[in-house]
Amino acid sequence: MAMVIEREREKRSLTKNDMARLCEITTPFYFAILNATANPSLQVITRISTNLKIPLQELMMGVKSSDS
Repeated sequence: MAMVIEREREKRSLTKNDMARLCEITTPFYFAILNATANPSLQVITRISTNLKIPLQELMMGVKSSDS
């Protein structure tokens, strides 16, 4: 998940702070997700997926769906 989030951040030329705001999470929690020390709830994962406009499957598995 962290690789997908960072890929999307770089694609959008956002800072990590901006990306955290876009995903509606705190900056420390964003860094914890990147470091794999956080265990985000399904609600948070869904919100990140929605705000980034990427399928949940892509966010979780790092694989783009064939119909996107």
